[in-house]
Amino acid sequence: MRRLGHGLISDSLVYGLGGMASQALTIVLVPIYARQLGVANYGSVAIVNTTLTLGSMIVSLALPQAFFRSYLNEAQDDRERAGVLFVSLSLRLIVSALGLLLFWLAAIPIASGLFGGPAELPVVALIGPVIFFDTISMAPLSYLRAERRPRPYVALAFLRAVLGSALIIIGVVVLHQGVLGVVAGSAVAAFVAAAAGVALLFRERRLRFTWDARLVSHMLVFSLPLVPAAVAGWGLTLSDRYLLQAMTDRISVGIYSAGYTVGLVINALAIQPFALAWGATYWELARRPEARQIFARVLTWFTVVSALVALTLSAAGTDAIRELLGASFSPGRFVVPFSAFAYVLSGIYTISAVGLNLKSQTRWLPLTLGVAAVGNVALNLFLIPAFGLMGAAYSTLVSYLALAVLSGLMSQRYYPVPWQLWRVATALGLAFALAEASLLGPDQLWWRLLAILAYPPLVVLLRIVRPAELRSLLDGLRAARR
Repeated sequence: MRRLGHGLISDSLVYGLGGMASQALTIVLVPIYARQLGVANYGSVAIVNTTLTLGSMIVSLALPQAFFRSYLNEAQDDRERAGVLFVSLSLRLIVSALGLLLFWLAAIPIASGLFGGPAELPVVALIGPVIFFDTISMAPLSYLRAERRPRPYVALAFLRAVLGSALIIIGVVVLHQGVLGVVAGSAVAAFVAAAAGVALLFRERRLRFTWDARLVSHMLVFSLPLVPAAVAGWGLTLSDRYLLQAMTDRISVGIYSAGYTVGLVINALAIQPFALAWGATYWELARRPEARQIFARVLTWFTVVSALVALTLSAAGTDAIRELLGASFSPGRFVVPFSAFAYVLSGIYTISAVGLNLKSQTRWLPLTLGVAAVGNVALNLFLIPAFGLMGAAYSTLVSYLALAVLSGLMSQRYYPVPWQLWRVATALGLAFALAEASLLGPDQLWWRLLAILAYPPLVVLLRIVRPAELRSLLDGLRAARR
């Protein structure tokens, strides 16, 4: 069992490298976008990426989850598993082609709605092929995950991310194609990655298209209800770009997106790796008699450490934005704390909702996510007219706080845990207060460093972390190093 747990963790971390590579390269591209495109066009890139994410989410129809259930849980032998794969390939191709056709039919209204006219129609038209090829790639990627082959999975994910970044740089920096160069580079990379995935299936004699109406219906009945939850997650994370553009302008979208992306660094550095390891670990921990006490300590320590990372990003964001992006993006530094601490709350959500998973009450997760997403849109509609781009920042933080609290309350009904709420809230509030002080105090590097360095001693003085616990942690780290 221990070996299985270690395998799950290592596989999860390897799989996560593909997603983190894409996220990391997105962050790396920000200075290039900022210097080459300017604030307004960077806002256009943010709108394009938001549309790509929404389109892929809808066209995918959550079919990977349905494929895993049929392939891994219901198929009895290799022949049945092959049949599930072949039917899944057929369904994926039909759905993706239909999505591409519908997107092209709606291209002119989409261009008018997003950019105010048909001038950006070539950009919008290229979004469709990116969605088509990316969703086609889901079939071979899902097959590799089902077969527990993380290395070729990561190779395909890296191919898409690295080639896309290289082509985007060529299109923007060398060919000076602006936003069109960004989308064209993504389209070519998506095509190459899809072709590589299909070639892998062909080489392994797993490329065949068959149809089984009963299995198709069975998969869609399972997957379609998951789509609204995915869209709710998109609404919570990305819909504010649309609302900002509708109520302000693309310059505000560009500044907000730049600050948000700096805060997003915490997700690649801390939150996503933790979530991958946690998702494979808490099932093993739950078998221990002291599991609830362990969960409580995990939440406390996660909050203490991730809040320090968020504070550091918030304080360092000022200098990073000025040096890497330029003075025109400088107002985005005030967005960074709200983005970074929102992702800390996202991590808290993954821990506080553990009881819903353990007690098979996952039906509440889409509901809490939907409530938070609707609240986010409502807050944006109220706060953006009053506070501009900072209204979107306020809405993001409040919405993720609501998600963490709501999911935690629902989880407590089924699986009570003695959370150390005072320590969690104090650590979070202290770090956020210091982050705001680093931005609102003297605009000097020494002041921002002082705000970061004040956190560790204050955490001990306020007894958020007890000296005995700190010594125990340091002893454990030394033992792990040995």
